[in-house]
Amino acid sequence: MPARNHAAFAAHFERAEQILAPFDKDTAASPLLAATHCALLGGTGGDARAVADRYAQLIDLNPDNPRPMRAMGNHLLPRWHGSYDQLELEARRTAARTEETWGAGGYTWVQFDAISCDARACVNLDVPFFIEGLRDILARRPDPHTANLLAAYCASAIGQATPSEDAAGAVRAEIADCARWIVRDHMTELHPMLWAHAARGFDNNLRVRSARRFAASGRDEAMRIITGLFQREIEAGKRVIFTEGRRQIAMPG
Repeated sequence: MPARNHAAFAAHFERAEQILAPFDKDTAASPLLAATHCALLGGTGGDARAVADRYAQLIDLNPDNPRPMRAMGNHLLPRWHGSYDQLELEARRTAARTEETWGAGGYTWVQFDAISCDARACVNLDVPFFIEGLRDILARRPDPHTANLLAAYCASAIGQATPSEDAAGAVRAEIADCARWIVRDHMTELHPMLWAHAARGFDNNLRVRSARRFAASGRDEAMRIITGLFQREIEAGKRVIFTEGRRQIAMPG
């Protein structure tokens, strides 16, 4: 990054800290301010314990929202403010604190983005616990959005990663295989935007020039993967159909 750009980047975060300083005490009661306080981590240093504490406060204020858990996992990677041991520890702590809401899903949400972009985090993953979390999330949030998000994550964000025969590759393959039961048992609608974002690693900085073409690419990605999952039935003369009605997956002969 050019020095001028880096200086401007840092200046914006410094100014944000100045603006928010009078409201530091209010973060204990306001999810909005707590979330903004966590957003400052993108431009400041901080040890893993302080980062985890900041996110824990936000998660406790709004445990139904998985986004802070996902963001915490990312910020606890060594490339940001943490370590692999700290990531694993906080994922388990979050699962314990949010068990009433998510079951084992808190562990899965914290690891969600971290393992998709870091091979070492992937190797360190407790895979059975992660998959248990996937099932608990879907049991507690059996809505089409969640089913599409998790199916696209497993099949595309994880499953379409560069193939490898190392330990990380084995973990990715096991998670990617979960797309089969998620699609078969839980998907009733197709949400193309989620699949399009998953195919690009859920990059929040992605520039989308045409929402229509972006959604179309997501639908193509989803149908390609779903067709593969139902290959045996398709070879037997059946079809996978998403209709306009409430029941979206049908397999007529």
